[in-house]
Amino acid sequence: MTNKPKERIGVFGGSFDPVHIGHLTIAQDAVEQLELDRLIFVPAAVPPHKQDAKLADSRHRFEMLQLATEGNLSFEVSDMELQRGGVSYTFDTMKQVQFEHPGAELFFIVGLDSLTILHSWRNIEQLLELCTIVPFARGGEDLALVAAQIKLSEPWKRQLLERLIRIHEIEISASEVRMRLAEGLSIRYLVPPEVEMYIAEHHLYG
Repeated sequence: MTNKPKERIGVFGGSFDPVHIGHLTIAQDAVEQLELDRLIFVPAAVPPHKQDAKLADSRHRFEMLQLATEGNLSFEVSDMELQRGGVSYTFDTMKQVQFEHPGAELFFIVGLDSLTILHSWRNIEQLLELCTIVPFARGGEDLALVAAQIKLSEPWKRQLLERLIRIHEIEISASEVRMRLAEGLSIRYLVPPEVEMYIAEHHLYG
């Protein structure tokens, strides 16, 4: 009798304010390159690095994510950080994912630039033991410069850089989407049509 292979679960966190095509492309690339069984989007209640930022209501951000990911059987959306409230720490989230999916192999997806502040994350050493942190790069980044700024000890620094995945280069940011909406410009093709409609119906970011 052969052992059943471990389920491979990716977690992609962020404010998703709002979710856009770039987020979805990153997620799909991660599913394919890491051969994930599922990828869970986790919108943050209060991101540690954006504690002073004024985000759209968590209910709207969660709803937009659900609309954006409908129909993709590899994608899920979890409100665990919204339910927990307060500042959203990755370690707490990954512990909860581990509890809900015992035995699964866990991956946390981050942008390459996050590696330079990873040492300041809560319980970072335990987090590195708990899951595989996978950085993504769009292309054009200075890998040598990033490597020089990573303040983690070996073997973590080397392993993080070895896990780097390349994603499609799509220059879209949530701040650009919000800026265009504030200026009355179109966001067609920057966000899924369902999200564009939701934003209009609820008068967000105007």
